[in-house]
Amino acid sequence: MLRASVTLATPAVALAVNDYTLVTTGKVCPDSSRIPLPCGNCGPNWGELQDCEDVCNAMEKCSHITYYEDKGCRTYSACDLETSELKGPQVQTDIYKRNNPKVVTRPEGPCDILAAAGKPCVAAHSVVRALYANYTGALYRVLRDSDKAGLDIFVRPTGVAKIESQDAFCQGTSCYILRIYDQSPQGNDLDTSPPGGACNKPLSPVNATREQIKIGGHTVYGAYFEGNMGYRRDKTSGVATGETEQTMYMVTRGDHVNAGCCFDYGNAETDNLDDGQGTMEAIYFGTSKGWGHGQGDGPWVMADLENGLWAGSDRAASAPSVTHTFVTAMAKGKKGGFALKGGNAIEGPLQSLYDGPRPAGYETMKKQGSIILGIGGDNSCSAIGTFYEGAMTASFTTDDTDNAVQANIVAAGYGTSSIAIV
Repeated sequence: MLRASVTLATPAVALAVNDYTLVTTGKVCPDSSRIPLPCGNCGPNWGELQDCEDVCNAMEKCSHITYYEDKGCRTYSACDLETSELKGPQVQTDIYKRNNPKVVTRPEGPCDILAAAGKPCVAAHSVVRALYANYTGALYRVLRDSDKAGLDIFVRPTGVAKIESQDAFCQGTSCYILRIYDQSPQGNDLDTSPPGGACNKPLSPVNATREQIKIGGHTVYGAYFEGNMGYRRDKTSGVATGETEQTMYMVTRGDHVNAGCCFDYGNAETDNLDDGQGTMEAIYFGTSKGWGHGQGDGPWVMADLENGLWAGSDRAASAPSVTHTFVTAMAKGKKGGFALKGGNAIEGPLQSLYDGPRPAGYETMKKQGSIILGIGGDNSCSAIGTFYEGAMTASFTTDDTDNAVQANIVAAGYGTSSIAIV
């Protein structure tokens, strides 16, 4: 196995405002003061000590934790060390006291920002973090190759993917991302794509552990597309159709791209066929020049409008290449025009790449409202790329809102990357 690593500066995310003191070992706090958690017994292989502290930090009444050496966790509102209920468990345990308790609230996500601006998300997909402050559901579902069993992967109290359960579940075998859940109320989950006009076969899921990155200091996995892989939902709720406005963004990689068709995220045909110009409107990121391009050698942020990838209104547009390691890509459509933005997902603002009229032949849009990821509207499946997060609205957002979304992405702390190629 060849492992390539890139180390980048990671913005500090101030979440751990509490500190903990080890008070005793080999015991557990009394059950009478235990705070029930959604994970039940929360072990073994539940998570690291920091995860246990994060759970406690999110609760005002939590004063102690018992951490098990087999990676189990329990939380308590009190812990009387003199009580007769204390007893030594089968595995080593440590009891920690929470000092100067302060409740840690999860920061708002991009979809909170969009909702506050009156532009709510109609789709919100991520394999690395929650896109709402109050989202507690699963991010994605993995399929274990050895026995075809499945497992939903949830988020930590801090909002990033909790991969320890995945690592334990997938140990000794391969796992694949079978479904990426929609965090919005619309329920637009993405499953592996069925056959279509270009690739007339069901497409494969991505390997669930191919790429590791850090976000907010936590290790997570990206969705690493290697060709013949893709996701889709043809029957959607709330997604823009016809000439309805929309805005989409995704966070992707600038160094895992090709010229194949087409690494897209966004709005496409509902019949998985090429239905002609204007029947889709999705973000594209890659180095394709066959249907349009920007300046330099790419990669470019472009709009896939079907039968054309557009970095502007001309086939050879003035938009620059976007070569950051982690890229924020954004596409926006409205009646008569569209806009493109791109930026560094680690730092800095978004750059306006194009804002103007639609190309000739695309004056009237005929969006159909399916959602695709990693493929073209007709199921073209030769692209490679990486997906971390993305969202869609049925509105055309303002520059201020776009800037706030970008600031939120930067604050999330995209950082160190380690890609395993087997």
